Amino acid sequence: MVRPIAVAVLALSAIAVIPDSVNAQRKGLVDVSPPHFRHGFWLEGSLGWGEEQYKFANDPYTQTLGKPTFGLRLGGTVGPHLRLGGEWNIWSNNYQNLDDLNNPVDVNETLNAILAIARVYPTKGLGLFAKGGVGLGITHAGVEYGNSTSETGLAYSAGLGWEIKLGKEIFFTPAVDWYWSSYEQRGDDTLYEKLFNVSIAVTWQPGR
Repeated sequence: MVRPIAVAVLALSAIAVIPDSVNAQRKGLVDVSPPHFRHGFWLEGSLGWGEEQYKFANDPYTQTLGKPTFGLRLGGTVGPHLRLGGEWNIWSNNYQNLDDLNNPVDVNETLNAILAIARVYPTKGLGLFAKGGVGLGITHAGVEYGNSTSETGLAYSAGLGWEIKLGKEIFFTPAVDWYWSSYEQRGDDTLYEKLFNVSIAVTWQPGR
């Protein structure tokens, strides 16, 4: 009689333990990362306003010229404190000028930066980051029905931003950036250009 009772007690004990074990497994799968935790692939598009200046050699910089900017960035996440990727940022100036016959023609000027970038996040649980980049600068000027010129040179950048979480995969990212570039491919003095850019972006980070 004792043996059947002991078997029954052991069986009931096992049944009581199983739900706790299942719950423990489920708890182990719960996402407990902070809201700004960074991971995997990321993609970002931005619109902004850029103040451009240029100079030749030792001349002073020109007055600032403010025009719209567009940016595209993508990359991967090394860890919660570091993202690496690539960036294309373009500043564009469109205006009308007169040709040799005093006819109005459209002129387009652009300043491009194609960079390898790193974003460093000092705090794991916040979206604040510092950014640096280095790569290729391209300055271009084109005239309607006329010639166009382009030059390439060294470009680099520095900036600050903040990723503000809007949803599981979406961040709103305001930022300020400084871009510098130099061009030495002409017979004239070296051309230096710089751009101060304020932008707002949408950052997409796919789910785990």
